[in-house]
Amino acid sequence: MIDAEMLLPEGWLHVPTSPGTEKLQARVVTSVVQHFVPEHLPRDRATPWRRELRKEMRRALDEATAGGARCVIMPLAQYGGLRLPGTLLVSVLEDDPQVVASDLLAELLADAGEDGLLLDVGGAPAVRIRSVVDSRRLGRAHPSWRVAYYISHPEVPGVWALATFTVLTDGDLEDPAVLAVVAMFDAVLGTLQWVEHEGGPSFEEVLAQVDALEPVGR
Repeated sequence: MIDAEMLLPEGWLHVPTSPGTEKLQARVVTSVVQHFVPEHLPRDRATPWRRELRKEMRRALDEATAGGARCVIMPLAQYGGLRLPGTLLVSVLEDDPQVVASDLLAELLADAGEDGLLLDVGGAPAVRIRSVVDSRRLGRAHPSWRVAYYISHPEVPGVWALATFTVLTDGDLEDPAVLAVVAMFDAVLGTLQWVEHEGGPSFEEVLAQVDALEPVGR
């Protein structure tokens, strides 16, 4: 199976969302919540935190599953006492091999205007498109940044990676902290490489990622 892999910073979690991974997803959500919101915390502090973390993870996983994404990548480590407010969905698509990648990317760039950028990712041309989206469906009053990457395979015509990340804001889209989060996701996508394997990470490998996370308050 052709897949796209990225180098993830310490404290980032990769969760498969392909068909058949529903039980794994549920186990990961439970493990992450237990890991970050341990039972010894005061109930008045822990309960809202536990509920919000579970809701956020479940929403990202459900969106990825519904959209046919292969995985969700989410940063769970804390930076300066804060967790990065964003998630990355990655899909690998097999399109018509007769479609010329440069032509399709040119169309995407033309439609995106100033919000589009031509890049080289994974040894092949790619287009990055940035947009502002309404976050009310996510239960947020403020808009979010959404950045989509369309990445062509360098050797297999018709194979593409579609990677989309969303970064939540508190209303200020140009806040340096928000832009720093966007830049970090961009840096992760810059490490993308095409690989072939029989499937994504195993149940044990995903749970090992959770065990390696630094719990809050340690």
